[in-house]
Amino acid sequence: MSVAVRPARIADVDDIREVIDRYAAEDRMLERSRDFLLEHVRDFLVAQDMAGFLGCCALAVLTPDLAEIRSLAVRPEASGRGVGRALVLACVAEARRLGLRRVFALTLVPEFFGKCGFVITSLGRLPEKSAEECPVCPKRFACDEHAMLLHLDGTIPEPLAANEPVGYTRLFLGQEPR
Repeated sequence: MSVAVRPARIADVDDIREVIDRYAAEDRMLERSRDFLLEHVRDFLVAQDMAGFLGCCALAVLTPDLAEIRSLAVRPEASGRGVGRALVLACVAEARRLGLRRVFALTLVPEFFGKCGFVITSLGRLPEKSAEECPVCPKRFACDEHAMLLHLDGTIPEPLAANEPVGYTRLFLGQEPR
């Protein structure tokens, strides 16, 4: 069955919220309010097939150089069908179209993003994120996510140094992930 990725519409907001809330309830991603989703609907892409909505993902532009892939969520029954990969690659294509140089994601599943071409990095190398958004994140004192980075110009980000911290909690508080 073919999967199509398209820009989100207002009519998709309830499906987007439902799949995000499902993973947020398992502490696997951040919850998003309906108001937040309405305000940011233009950042979202959705995947669908003939049966309907399969998943979502957002590309949030943080600076003229950098965007973040956020809120990647696929309905469990669609898992393993390439839906997540299609959404991530569509976000990367949009970042290229916009002329951005770098795209990153914070994830509990770094292996997935690795298969999409991203490499693990330190959140300290992304001050645009760590300085602005991490301090107000509800998980800031228990961050267990890995920062994954992709350079859109084809260069490979510099490898992590030995013992270089990767998450906000580990970066600023010197704690290990839970």
